[in-house]
Amino acid sequence: MKFQMTKNCGILLMLLLLFGEHVAAHTGDHRRTPVVDVYQRCHRAVVNISGQRVVASSVRPGFDFPGFFDTWGRRYTRRIPELGSGFVAHREGFIITNAHVVEGTDRIKVTFSDGREYRARIINTHKNKDLAVLQIDANEPLPVIELGTSNDLLIGETVIAIGNPFGYSNTVTSGVVSAVGRDIQVDEGFWLRGLIQTDASINPGNSGGPLLNIDAKLVGINTAIKADAENIGFAIPVDGLVNNIRQMLMPEQLRRVRLGLILGRKQSVGPHTGLLVEAVTPNSPADRQGIAAGNLILRLDGHPLTDVFDFYIKMMDKEIGEPIELEYARTEGTAVTRRHTRLTLTARPIPDGVGLAKRFFQMEVSELNRTLARRFNFDGPHELLVIADVSASGQAAGIGLREGDLILSINHHTLTTLREFSLEMEKVSAGDDVELRIMRFRLGLFGNYVPRRYQIKLKAAH
Repeated sequence: MKFQMTKNCGILLMLLLLFGEHVAAHTGDHRRTPVVDVYQRCHRAVVNISGQRVVASSVRPGFDFPGFFDTWGRRYTRRIPELGSGFVAHREGFIITNAHVVEGTDRIKVTFSDGREYRARIINTHKNKDLAVLQIDANEPLPVIELGTSNDLLIGETVIAIGNPFGYSNTVTSGVVSAVGRDIQVDEGFWLRGLIQTDASINPGNSGGPLLNIDAKLVGINTAIKADAENIGFAIPVDGLVNNIRQMLMPEQLRRVRLGLILGRKQSVGPHTGLLVEAVTPNSPADRQGIAAGNLILRLDGHPLTDVFDFYIKMMDKEIGEPIELEYARTEGTAVTRRHTRLTLTARPIPDGVGLAKRFFQMEVSELNRTLARRFNFDGPHELLVIADVSASGQAAGIGLREGDLILSINHHTLTTLREFSLEMEKVSAGDDVELRIMRFRLGLFGNYVPRRYQIKLKAAH
C-alpha cells in the first residue's frame, strides 16, 4: 500500500507539473507583448557610451564662482563624465550615436548589456546633423539593429526606445509617434529639422539610442527632449540618418581618395537585388568603368551586401590601387543584365589653396618664411600664414585686409600651414560667406608692436 500511495503521488505530481508548465506557457504567451519581443530581439545591440570631457577654467576645482571670474588667471582643467547611448549598425563593430554624446570627449568606452566593455574611437562626426560613427575592435560578429524606414510612420503607432537614461543601462520605454516633421532649435543658430516627436520617455543618457517600431526595426535615433515638459522627445528619422551616415562613411570623406559612387538602399529590379546607385561623380573611377545612376551594386569582391553601410565600411580597408571587384545590374531597354567590373581608389591631390584665395578674394597667401618675415618686420619665420599681397580692386582690399596681416583661422578652423589652408579652401564655393580671424600688429605709443585681432567676413567671388 505504501508503494501504491507513492506511485499515485508521483503520477499526481507529474500531472500537476505538466499542468503548471501549460499554464506558464500560456501565461508567457499572453504576457509577451510586442514591446517585450522588440526588447528581447534588440537590446543586445544597444550600448552604453561613457567618456570624459575636459573642461578648462580659471576657477580652482571645488569652488563655485560666477562666470565672470573665468576670464583671467591660471587655467585649471577637470574631467566631466559624459553618458549616452548608441547601437550597433554593422557587425564588425561600427556604432552610431549622437555627435553631442562624444563631442570633446576622450577615453570613450562602450558597454554592452552582458557587461562586455570596449574602448571606442571616433570614425567621423557631423555636428550639424548631431550624428557620430564610432568603431570598436570586437573579436566576433556583433548583433545589429535592422534598419527600417521613417517615410511611412503612422501618427499614433507604437514605438520603443532603448537606452541608458541617467546611466541605468538597457532601460526600455514605449509610447507612440506623436508627430513627424518637427523642427527644434537646439542652440543659438542651430536647428534640427524634420524630427519624429514621441511620448516614449526619453531622458538624459538616452541620446543616441534607437527608436524602434514593433517589427524591431530602427525608425529613429533619440536625440533631444523638451526640458520644461514631460513625454515630449525627439528622434532623427532613420531615412535622414541613412542619408547622412553614408556621406560620413564615403571614402572621399574619410581619406583623400576618389571612388565616385553614391549609393542608396537596397532595391530589386526583376530577379536582382542590390544597392541602388544614386549618382556617379563625373570622371571618377566608377564613371570611367561605365557605372551609372540607376544601376544596382549586387556584390563586392564576390560577397553580397547587407546594406549601404556594409559597402562603405568594406571600402575603409581598401588601399589606393587595390582592385575592387564589383558585380552590378544594368537595365538596358526591357532587359536587365549582370555585369562585372574592377575599380581602384585613386589619390585625390591637395587643392591649390593659394590659387583659390586669388580667385575668390584677390589676395595672395603664404607661409611666413624668412623673406616675408624680413619684409613685414617679424623676428623670423614661423608656422603662421600671412597675406603677402592684396589686389587693390579685389574683395580682400575692399573689406580692409592688408599685406602683412596674419590669418589665424577660416570659419573657426585654426590654421598654421598652407596645407591646412588649402583643405579649408576646398570647402569654399563661389558665393559662400567666409569668416577669417586676422591678427594685425600696430605700432604702439612706446615704439612697440601691439597685436590686434579682427573677425573679417568675406564673400567668395563668382
